[in-house]
Amino acid sequence: MAGEFGWFDYTVVGGTLLFSILIGAYYAIFAKQKTEDLLVGGRNMGAGPIAASMLVTYLSAITVLGYPAEVYAYGSQIFMNSIVFVIFVPFSCYFFMTVFYKMQLTSVYEYLEYRFDSRWVRWLASSIFIIQMSFFMGVCLYAPSIALESFIGLKMWYSVVGLGVCATVYTSIGGLKAVVWTDVFQLLMLMAGLFAIIIEGFMKSGGLLEAFEKTGHHGRLELFNFTIDPFMRHNTLNFILGHGFTIFCLYGTHQPQVQRYCSLPSLKHAIKAVIFAMPLSIFTVALCLLCGIVIFATYADCDPITLGHIRVADQIVPHFVKDQLGFIPGMMGLFTACVFSAALSTLSSGLNSIAAVIWEDFFVKIPVMKSMTQNGQANSVRALAAVFGFVAIGLAFLAPHMGHILAATITAMGAFNGPLGAVFFMGLLMPFVNKTGALCGMITGFISMSWITAGSFILKKSHIPLPYSVDACLDALPGSNNLTLPMNIQNIGSTEIEWPEKIFTLSYVMYPFVGGMITFSVGIVASILSGGCKQARNVEERYLHPLLRQKKSKDIFADINFNSQNHVDRLAKTSSIKSTAICYYDPLSTNTPISSPGVASQKPFLY
Repeated sequence: MAGEFGWFDYTVVGGTLLFSILIGAYYAIFAKQKTEDLLVGGRNMGAGPIAASMLVTYLSAITVLGYPAEVYAYGSQIFMNSIVFVIFVPFSCYFFMTVFYKMQLTSVYEYLEYRFDSRWVRWLASSIFIIQMSFFMGVCLYAPSIALESFIGLKMWYSVVGLGVCATVYTSIGGLKAVVWTDVFQLLMLMAGLFAIIIEGFMKSGGLLEAFEKTGHHGRLELFNFTIDPFMRHNTLNFILGHGFTIFCLYGTHQPQVQRYCSLPSLKHAIKAVIFAMPLSIFTVALCLLCGIVIFATYADCDPITLGHIRVADQIVPHFVKDQLGFIPGMMGLFTACVFSAALSTLSSGLNSIAAVIWEDFFVKIPVMKSMTQNGQANSVRALAAVFGFVAIGLAFLAPHMGHILAATITAMGAFNGPLGAVFFMGLLMPFVNKTGALCGMITGFISMSWITAGSFILKKSHIPLPYSVDACLDALPGSNNLTLPMNIQNIGSTEIEWPEKIFTLSYVMYPFVGGMITFSVGIVASILSGGCKQARNVEERYLHPLLRQKKSKDIFADINFNSQNHVDRLAKTSSIKSTAICYYDPLSTNTPISSPGVASQKPFLY
């Protein structure tokens, strides 16, 4: 029957989940993987698969459901994300990737311990990442449950538990290689579902030009808005500052990305993977926006939200598939598999990254862990991934209380990305920032953004969507003369709230930028007050960006194998070169010590 799940739909969905698990089983049974294989794929992955994995780690089901819903309710300004992405990714590669790749890190937070000579800085950053990624996975796991609820009335917790268990199984047993190759397969499934929606949508709405004309007529094709207002939900400046800072930090310092480009055999391959990921990302986002345009054009004058067919805009894509494509056998199954694949890719990437961070930053130095065999260590990493799989399942039940799904996801990421990105930036480009500044900055930034985030959820602020219309179908409804249409009278606008509560109406796009600025400000002041300017001369150049290294100094990363004990002495000798301190630097001084107690040179990178 049209609009209902049939045996073919169940076959498509079941086959997708089974194939993902089989990929994990293959690497678990036949690959004989050690700990390094599980976490960084043996550092011999291919640039193409890694590029696909970089993409789907963050797009996922949020893209498939959230972006079209965003266009439907608020317009196409969200495409500014892709424009900003193209601008800031090259900067991220230049400032971060060129340094971190040569360190061959498994956990990016390892850098912070050596740069600031403090395990506490490393542990704090790792903990913030674990909290951030756990909430992000919870939101992404919740998203597909909307699709199933709309399709076949399946209770949310059934789909949450089923998807969570599936991703946990193939991630924990297969490691990074299984995650990457399932990401590739799931990206193909995601695109197949999007193409099906776009093709049918253009046919239903009267063609490409007609769809754009209808969408533009209802005010949903406005891309640029140059209003200067950090409390406005979307405007061009907010995207540049907020999302720009997110991309700058995300692609250079976020564990899932660092883990992926460090799994490649050379820096050239890492840069190639990012270059591949850029057009792939733009293409995928463009498909999602086209989905939003054709869906809105289809319902431009017969809005299902106003008519009560669905409750929220996040359900518009599943509703469209069921309403317009349900008569095609297997099409509902293909869409469900598309959404499931997207969710699984994000969840598996997050689980693998969290396992890597916990193992490298907390467990690897514990004597009992050190004494384990390779198989024992690998099984411990698998167990970590499994534990956090169930944590993500639990957090998924909080997602319905976080508002619009796309805003909720960006909020969960942005609230913590700012402080994390800022401390890496200070480490590489501000030699005078010391461990006191790093700790104070991160703690203040994290607490401040957590406070703002919690306040916004308690306030339950929302934004009035663009107008909907039912002009073409209202008269055809039984009893339409007595029909009362739902109004958006309970939405809270930021202009209605006075200070200090107004801070909680800050645009979710601006969270990373504000968090970063707080971390910068506190970190710089705390460092100066705690003697950071004098300590700057003792910071080793290898922990700073090449821009701050002396022109005549040799890039010691170029020909030093960090895995070789034989080069440790050479590394220590090179550390006598002074760094360019921003606060204080005396180029004529000849009494700079080669190493001092508590300076990071006493902790070379050993693996």
